[in-house]
Amino acid sequence: MLNLILKDVLIQKKYLLISVLYALFFAFCFQSNASMMFVMIPTMIPYLLILGACGFDDKNKSEIMLNSLPIDRTTLVIAKYLSSLFFIFMGILLTFVFTTLLNFLGFIHMNRLMNLEDILSITVGVLIICCVYFPFYFKFGYQKSRYFLIGMFCLFFSGGIFLANNVIKVPKNLISSLNSQPDWLIATFIAVIVAILFLISLLLSIKFYINKDL
Repeated sequence: MLNLILKDVLIQKKYLLISVLYALFFAFCFQSNASMMFVMIPTMIPYLLILGACGFDDKNKSEIMLNSLPIDRTTLVIAKYLSSLFFIFMGILLTFVFTTLLNFLGFIHMNRLMNLEDILSITVGVLIICCVYFPFYFKFGYQKSRYFLIGMFCLFFSGGIFLANNVIKVPKNLISSLNSQPDWLIATFIAVIVAILFLISLLLSIKFYINKDL
């Protein structure tokens, strides 16, 4: 399992470098709008790495090779989901490190640093995208599903930017209702929903991949 995850990481060293440069570039571009920065960077990095990992598998015909080995298809699916979790973590880590360091050194000037709310929001958002994307990927393959992933991330970008710039337009009764609930209750509810979605997505992907002809 660990070797399969490492495969997804090591085969795309170029994308890892691009991710670092991307984080640096947008840290400078959006230093005056921290909310947008903390949506753009940690979302785009896992997008590049997830798409890159799936693309390299398709280009190198890795599926055919891996399925010729004594590796269960369920293991291959689980490894891909775990890789996506690692890429999400990497995106958040790079964003936090670069923005905090550049702000501390005085290269950029932000009105705030990345906080726990940013981290949780991005984690939940990108996880939901992955949960929707992977069943399509394991059912139809990379070539047909990559456009769907591009569309999902574009929708997430536009939605995140819209919310960041129009928070005041959110219904006041909804804000009041959420503010009246303890943070731990809201966080637990969201975590349970995401966990259920993650499990359903994983089971669907396993079912599609087991029944797939390669």
